[in-house]
Amino acid sequence: MRRVFKWSLWTVGTIAGLLLLLMSFGPAVYMRMVEPDHEFGSQPPPDPPNYRLRSSWAAWPDDASPAERLPDGFVPTPDTKRPANAFFLHPTSYGGKLSWVQPIDDARARRGTDLGAISRQASAFNDCCRVYAPRFRQSNIMGYQEESYNQIFDIGYQDIRAAFKHFLSETEPNSPIVLASHSQGSFQMVRLIAEEIDRTPLMDRLVAAYVIGHQLSNAVAADLYQDVEICRTPTQFGCLISWDAHEADKAPSGIADSGGQKNWNGTDYSGFAAGPSICVNPVTWTTDSQPSDRSDHVGALEAWTKTTDVDESLGELVVGKVSAYCQQGDGPNWLLVNSDRGEKLKSQGIWAYFGRNLHGSDYSLFWADIRQNATVRVEALLQDRKQALTSNTRAQDLR
Repeated sequence: MRRVFKWSLWTVGTIAGLLLLLMSFGPAVYMRMVEPDHEFGSQPPPDPPNYRLRSSWAAWPDDASPAERLPDGFVPTPDTKRPANAFFLHPTSYGGKLSWVQPIDDARARRGTDLGAISRQASAFNDCCRVYAPRFRQSNIMGYQEESYNQIFDIGYQDIRAAFKHFLSETEPNSPIVLASHSQGSFQMVRLIAEEIDRTPLMDRLVAAYVIGHQLSNAVAADLYQDVEICRTPTQFGCLISWDAHEADKAPSGIADSGGQKNWNGTDYSGFAAGPSICVNPVTWTTDSQPSDRSDHVGALEAWTKTTDVDESLGELVVGKVSAYCQQGDGPNWLLVNSDRGEKLKSQGIWAYFGRNLHGSDYSLFWADIRQNATVRVEALLQDRKQALTSNTRAQDLR
């Protein structure tokens, strides 16, 4: 009996030790496993996408688009009832070792993009907007660590810039534009806004930029941009929204909380000095540290436990379970999310042991809140245009 007891203790201890090692070193091991076995520049990059082809777009306003997916009980908004257009940049979905940037025809990356980010993130904008999301030569996750990261990410950016130009040619010249992104997509969106939106006539069309999941320094708005400000109210337009979700009852890891992340600073991707980061609460749409009421939470998608096809529902919408608030400090200001939001909104199985940083849930925890807010902001921009037109007409009548 004593031998059985000792064996049980040894087994439990071994499993606990393995889990601890997995939690501590698992991400690093995975990243090394997907690192290309050659130096960047030693091989030519994959060919760029042709944005005249539908296959070069993960989302396009048609019935085959994964961005048209909805949770149970939702009725699709007719295309004619969507007054705006959304341009979405997806997060990293390429883990191949053959290249430092994704070949556009990589089947695994395409499927991961479509069934992940496009289905569960870009779909949040299919009420207000016709959604466009380009495929681009995204960086392998190890690109952030490579000495040539500026050149690696510039390849993807040139694709994104070309896709944005095509997006503009496909949409009505004065139609409102929503920009949205996550993770690596946000890393690139910062530059796109700086070079193609800020200080240009397109500011008149910008509803908001939802640049989520890549700690953005306050310096992005204060120093890089001149016209684009941080959104501080639910109806403000022409502004920037960002947050990085984290469990409120768990301390961030040292790496995640170090600040000073790589990002576009107007010259290269080396970023800004460590300092306060932007946090806009996606329930209240303010930047203060006041926790939101659960009753104000419009709805989250259930945690992703299995892959579903593009013609299937996104599942049940979970309403009124999330409360969140923004940290206020001199470093990364996390969006802190209540841990008692229910099992349906938490990672399951072995992934639950990694629960701390909610990077993978930045959108899904607030899917319906984002959907509602994007529509409200589009309406606010259109109403402002209408009022301006009325005022101009009256002024001319008085002459």
